[in-house]
Amino acid sequence: MKKITKILSVGALALMLSSGYAQAEVYTVFMKSDKEGKSYFEPSNLTIQKDDTVVWIQADDMVGHNAVAPSEMIPKGAEGFETPMMEEEGQTWSRRFDKEGTYNYHCHPHAALGMMGKIIVGRESTDKEKAMPMEGGDGHGMHSH
Repeated sequence: MKKITKILSVGALALMLSSGYAQAEVYTVFMKSDKEGKSYFEPSNLTIQKDDTVVWIQADDMVGHNAVAPSEMIPKGAEGFETPMMEEEGQTWSRRFDKEGTYNYHCHPHAALGMMGKIIVGRESTDKEKAMPMEGGDGHGMHSH
């Protein structure tokens, strides 16, 4: 009887894993600046799976950062996000990604200096799956000034 139970348990586990019951992963993105003052996300490009979580960590003791993905920079039907401005080293913010596609984001104060990132959830978005820019908007509708 014990051998049958073990075989069923392994079979049940294999079925659960193939049915999407596998545990979601957690990924980390550090917000940094180098000695020359260049700000960046590390890694700047990340590929994850649906239902995985990304944690942004403020790893810069000199300059505050945030991560912003307005609705026109993410897949249609997905929710944009904006972390709070993180001024203190060690601050964190996380988000679980439940919709496949490409999420482009940036640090609002440092976007013009190239602080941009991309998260691909499952696979890249096709052109039809990309959200359209908001009419009359500058792409920064989520920002509070």
